[in-house]
Amino acid sequence: MTILEFKKQCISTLSKTSPSPSLDAEVLLEYALKLSKTQLLLDSNKEIPGEQLSWLNDAVQKRSTGLPVAYITGIKEFYGYDFFVSPKVLIPKPDTEILVERAIEIIIEKIDAHPGKILSVLDLCTGSGCIGLSVLKNLMKKIHIEPCSLPKFTLTDISQDALEIARKNADHLILEGKSQAQKNLLESKLSFIQSNLFEQLNYEYDVILSKPPYI
Repeated sequence: MTILEFKKQCISTLSKTSPSPSLDAEVLLEYALKLSKTQLLLDSNKEIPGEQLSWLNDAVQKRSTGLPVAYITGIKEFYGYDFFVSPKVLIPKPDTEILVERAIEIIIEKIDAHPGKILSVLDLCTGSGCIGLSVLKNLMKKIHIEPCSLPKFTLTDISQDALEIARKNADHLILEGKSQAQKNLLESKLSFIQSNLFEQLNYEYDVILSKPPYI
């Protein structure tokens, strides 16, 4: 079966249960074949290898039951970064990127206003870690902020399973590809605490980031 044939078949199958069958087909194909949208168009008449086709057919079956695509692939793009997700955490929502954007602005203002002070940032109900880690990732890109001057981020969640996913995302997005010295420094900027809201927290924070479920 070619890429184009599978896409048509997928759209036909999912049109009965999904509000976005075309997008679902594209995301599943991109993930399974490791191709961009442009490459999918250019290679639309190429045959899909058997192993990938088997995975895709299984993925369509799962999607037809209502399982979100992000839980099928285990990946969700947020603020330009790919985050690991599972049914143990909520899927990051695009509108949450507004919170990340504003948080970056506020933290930079505080850093500039108090040079030499190491800010403390709390990401409450962190889930996958998408908010706190996206903020930290972007602060790391700011030339005028020395690595040692980066804030300390505390990521908390009532779920230990969620914290494990947040740690996995931190390893992938913050620590991966860094030298040992850089890793040591960045690890000192991150802590993960299991807590029901503020119950296990004994600190005051300069900035609190949070978008709890359903709020």
